[in-house]
Amino acid sequence: MEKDELTIIKEIRDRFSFSDSSVIGIGDDSAVLKFINSALLTTDLMIEDIHFDLSYSSFYHLGFKIVSVNVSDIYAMGGDFKGFLFSLGIPETIEDNDLRELFDGIEDALKHYGGILVGGDLSKSEKVILSGFATGETDNPVLRKGAEAGDWIFITSYLGLSAAGLYALKNFSDDEKKVIKSIRNFENFKAFDSKFVGIDRIGEVLQRHLLPHARQSHQFRHLAKAMMDISDGLLIDLYRLCEENNVGAEIYIDKLPVHSVVTRVSECLSLDPMNLILSGGEDYELLVVSHREDIATSFGLIPVGRIIEDRGIYLIDLLKRRIPARPEGWQHFQQV
Repeated sequence: MEKDELTIIKEIRDRFSFSDSSVIGIGDDSAVLKFINSALLTTDLMIEDIHFDLSYSSFYHLGFKIVSVNVSDIYAMGGDFKGFLFSLGIPETIEDNDLRELFDGIEDALKHYGGILVGGDLSKSEKVILSGFATGETDNPVLRKGAEAGDWIFITSYLGLSAAGLYALKNFSDDEKKVIKSIRNFENFKAFDSKFVGIDRIGEVLQRHLLPHARQSHQFRHLAKAMMDISDGLLIDLYRLCEENNVGAEIYIDKLPVHSVVTRVSECLSLDPMNLILSGGEDYELLVVSHREDIATSFGLIPVGRIIEDRGIYLIDLLKRRIPARPEGWQHFQQV
């Protein structure tokens, strides 16, 4: 990398300037944002070789994704996204073009979600480290706590696509991975539809893993009693929500939507599609709890279970058998 820190910061400040005089952003020791309602604050960290692999993830993908995963937390609280702070640790070997791609991704994501970059930090590190901090506001925060026995459990769309995309990515050749790193939009992901025989929409799972889009909640947030995003897997995230409320949950296997691409990728790679759906992470769909069953029809939510008094998570199979389920999913520190 040829540029020094001051040059990089100046370029970032010039690129992400904004005209809102009520906001004080890059250039001071702290950003200043004025909120009318409750402020929401969230942060997420992405570290090379733990959260992403640079053999198939481009810096553009990383920039877009670090914004999306933070915005997802704001939407999961029933909020509107406002501002974003971004801190970066990079090796000296990083190319100037990699930085441009990274900030292209951040810029496109901010345009997509309607927020602004208001600050951050920059440091040298041995590996690439990305830290995002999102701010938002809401007049009625939707917490994980609030679920009661009898409430319905909904998801906003298919699960398991990101996990299927990850497994598919690992099976591409080095040359194919280089092409994938150059892709910035869904249409170009379609070029890989012929990689696995019989899979017409493989690009859909690649995009879900590399360029996830946070799911907006503004249409139904006023009817949610509890809510969170599904970032680590349905079972483990639902378990966390239930623990906050001292309740349990039943998930009806026959109600879980199964995407055809998840099924075909699983067949090709000898995977269990239900495991991807229940425990695969990084889908960034929303887990919504409400006493109103009719919100499924009104807002396109998918009812997949009920909150129950008994602690624990249970799967209800086609024979109505109640099967205890382990809260499996992504965890940084696994118990052996």
